[in-house]
Amino acid sequence: MIKRMQVSNEQLADHGVFGPGSAELERHEKAFTRYFEKEYQQCLRNPQSLEALGVATNQGPIAEETEILMDQHYDERPEFFASFLDSHYHAYSMAYYGATPEAIRNSSATLEEAQKAKFSLIAERAQITGHERIINIGCGFGSLETFLLQEFPDITVVGVTPSKVQVNYLRQRMQDPTDILCSDRFTLIEGAFDKLPVHTLGKGKYDLAISVAVFEQFLNIDATLERFAALLVPGGRTFHHFITSQVAIPRFLKKTRIFDPKKTRIGQYFPGGRVWPHNELSRHTEHFDLVNSWFVNGLNYVRTLDEWHQRYWNSIPDLYGSVFDIAAIKYWNEYFSLCKAMFAPMDGQFYGNSHYLF
Repeated sequence: MIKRMQVSNEQLADHGVFGPGSAELERHEKAFTRYFEKEYQQCLRNPQSLEALGVATNQGPIAEETEILMDQHYDERPEFFASFLDSHYHAYSMAYYGATPEAIRNSSATLEEAQKAKFSLIAERAQITGHERIINIGCGFGSLETFLLQEFPDITVVGVTPSKVQVNYLRQRMQDPTDILCSDRFTLIEGAFDKLPVHTLGKGKYDLAISVAVFEQFLNIDATLERFAALLVPGGRTFHHFITSQVAIPRFLKKTRIFDPKKTRIGQYFPGGRVWPHNELSRHTEHFDLVNSWFVNGLNYVRTLDEWHQRYWNSIPDLYGSVFDIAAIKYWNEYFSLCKAMFAPMDGQFYGNSHYLF
């Protein structure tokens, strides 16, 4: 048995680690927010096209650095994710508290309720009727699968993930007869979307191909959508939810290692990703017809991250020693603060999430 070790707020403060609600962290987050707001305003004053930035969305590999991303982020110890994610869906993506800044701020929803509201909104916008065969690329801990199987008794879902931690978690659930994922309506495929053969994924098999918080990792949009199209029956559709900005942010769109740690700290957490401007995906209609797109206010993510951050901080006594040392505690504590500061500027109306139905 691992002996539980204690760490005090004073010890953490000696190492520059301050929790939610502290004056030190509040100053830190406000400074980061001001920094990003200045950058976003500059981008709006001088918008640049991807072509002008030398960013091609129809060339090169579908994704880069997937293995590094898994090792550095998504395959972190499962105790870490359990410390802050919602207890029902285990969803590692934005929860939904409302459409406007006022509604988001005034919402009394719990994190669990707001995650369910997010999945309900996705189901509505993806036009799910309850009889579809669905493939979910980047299924995470099975959060969307849990929602769909509980809400739609005739639906079948295939989840795909390259994360070993997520696969192990899902297999444990699939072996539990009391779990909704222990069902012939759910199938798990382990591997990276861009590396798995199309026939392994299920060529021409699905009514709906969906992704939640995955398109940030795709580089060649044309090739990505071509692969999604290959999975669908004639007349099938695809739906995507991911982080976007209103206009291009040049340093988040570099050709490799987009989140350059020399220029922004987010590169420590998401190697190989990029933030697309909201209108970019809508331009890609070679393989699909665009039905609709929506921008989802970024304050939804601020509230989600606030709740995650508080739950993480409250779990530090359980994480310290058995999972993390102080350096790791600091690393992830700064992650939550940094992410909040990226979504908070301009009342969440510049940097948020987007939905697309093709």
